[in-house]
Amino acid sequence: MRFSSEDGSPMNLETENIGNEGIPQERPALRLDDIQDDMVIVKCLLRMLPMWVMFFVVSIISATGATFFLLQYSNLNVNNKIPIQMYNIVQGFSSFAILILYNQFRYLSKKENVEIGVGMFCGIISCILAWRLEVYRLKEVGHLVDKDSNTSISFLWLMPQFCLLGCMEGLTRDGVLKIYKFQMNGQPLLISYGEEYMEMVMGFGLLMNIFLVLVFNRLKGWFGDTINDSRLDKYYLVLVFVCLVNFILYCCVASYFYPGQVLANNDQDQDNQEQQNHDLADDPQEQVHES
Repeated sequence: MRFSSEDGSPMNLETENIGNEGIPQERPALRLDDIQDDMVIVKCLLRMLPMWVMFFVVSIISATGATFFLLQYSNLNVNNKIPIQMYNIVQGFSSFAILILYNQFRYLSKKENVEIGVGMFCGIISCILAWRLEVYRLKEVGHLVDKDSNTSISFLWLMPQFCLLGCMEGLTRDGVLKIYKFQMNGQPLLISYGEEYMEMVMGFGLLMNIFLVLVFNRLKGWFGDTINDSRLDKYYLVLVFVCLVNFILYCCVASYFYPGQVLANNDQDQDNQEQQNHDLADDPQEQVHES
């Protein structure tokens, strides 16, 4: 109960929120349209789940490049005048340049799932190069008297794997974002969260990389206190096989869940629609000039 400010008469709390005519206002019931909209959003997110699972391995390779690839630099014949950040520059430039280069040859295939597949293949080659370099580096360490000293291997041998790592990130990121936008077509609340979606997947890949290191270190003892006491070559070899299996699975998943021809047709329809809109915009101007 509540007393009014005028005559002190009690006033029921249930009629406190009343309209202009003294009629109690009820809360709007949950509509069927709202439930259907939520179900559509959930279905759109579930359609990205297979791609999300396949992209796990890509994010693990990216996390490995940001950690163990840079760790290899510490034992090579380096020039103190050149900072380690140069590898990040090479990686970033490759990620940008590969998109320009790929678009020049895109007449070979306009399927976005093929773009992701090419990026995954670059990741496989990057892991193979990292594995071979680590095998050669460990052989050089075995010939050293002081195991903590640097080898005679040039730091430039790390350039190819960082370059391919950037190509992998550029192609896969661009392709996945396009598929995400296509799958979220008609959902304006979700279509703008493509970048956040990618960051979430990359974050899970970083956690998975840490988990794999802990597992292999506990079971196999591959990771020591220093890089010379570790067996990164075996870890890289495991990544190569994991990437190959993931690539084969991706080819099956992409052809079934994400047919790229649909995306290509969608892009072509958008181009045709833009051309029609441009023609319609030019017609009134031509009529004005004729009059």
